[in-house]
Amino acid sequence: MGTICSYASHNADTKENTKSITSIMLSRSSMHPYPFAEILEMWDLRFKKSHPELLIAGSPQRTTFRIVVEDDHQKKYVLERLSKTDVPHKLLVAQVVSYLSGQGLTGITPYLQNRENEFITGLHDTFWQIQSYHEGVPLSRPRHLLDPWRGTASADFLRDLWKKSPTIGNTFRLPQFSLKDYVRSMASAMRRCNAVEYEKLQGVLHHLESDFFEAYEAVPMRFCHGDFHPLNIIWGTASIRSVIDWEFMGMKIETYDAANMLGCLGIEEPRSLVHGFASAFIQRMKQSGHLSDVGCSYLLDCMMAIRFAWLAEWFRAIDSEMIQLEIDFLHLLVKQKETIETQWSEL
Repeated sequence: MGTICSYASHNADTKENTKSITSIMLSRSSMHPYPFAEILEMWDLRFKKSHPELLIAGSPQRTTFRIVVEDDHQKKYVLERLSKTDVPHKLLVAQVVSYLSGQGLTGITPYLQNRENEFITGLHDTFWQIQSYHEGVPLSRPRHLLDPWRGTASADFLRDLWKKSPTIGNTFRLPQFSLKDYVRSMASAMRRCNAVEYEKLQGVLHHLESDFFEAYEAVPMRFCHGDFHPLNIIWGTASIRSVIDWEFMGMKIETYDAANMLGCLGIEEPRSLVHGFASAFIQRMKQSGHLSDVGCSYLLDCMMAIRFAWLAEWFRAIDSEMIQLEIDFLHLLVKQKETIETQWSEL
């Protein structure tokens, strides 16, 4: 591989390893003896003990430190320390999630407001936020790909999200994101810095440019979670307990969340795109009627385009194995596009 460009991050997390994340949490907890009692008092909570042994769902990269704490009523919370530069966006995320909860959206966990009715507490030049802790049922990978109920529940969540957020842009100044511009910018960076990989993706880029990007502006924009995939869901035994990690929320084309979910299923096992989780997800999405005809027609192409955001993560991590896997997956999607779309149309 050549020189690695500074690719813009959008919605991809690096590979998650349960053992290593647990080790990070344990080491961080012992290295940073924060005054938990004083911090929790700002929310009128009485600190009892911390739980560094409990694994917290979602990416640990979203905060500088996080840990599960328990109050004197045996209620557990996720306490997160934020970097100062992240505070404005974290505040917006907290406000948006609270708004959605107030609109009646279930399956989300709002942040708590402190005694001054603020979502973020500043203390001794540190910044903190807190929300209820949910202990989910571990995702059995890759067996989850065969679970139709997960697909149905995920599609129902997106349907409800759209129902509760049609005018959210009137309340908040939300980030606007163009997937087309992102892919084009990344392709330009690859041409300069990763010419070998760029050449390998010429066929995929040509496919996107020749149709999807030409019609891109015709796909309606909606409020989207922005990083909707199985690892950003806390699962129950047969339901969604909470959708987490809203950092990339904002206005995007309506297919964004659905396409990201499908891409994350397909990268684990391409054949799963027409079975189990994915099939039930597609079927329920079609039944809901919340995707436009033009959006539905470009769902697979949107999925291909989003994989470039994940590819950028592997370039940043200098992970040659995952880079090649993404390239192979993209070529497979172009090759099997007609077959996949035919099977989706029959659901």
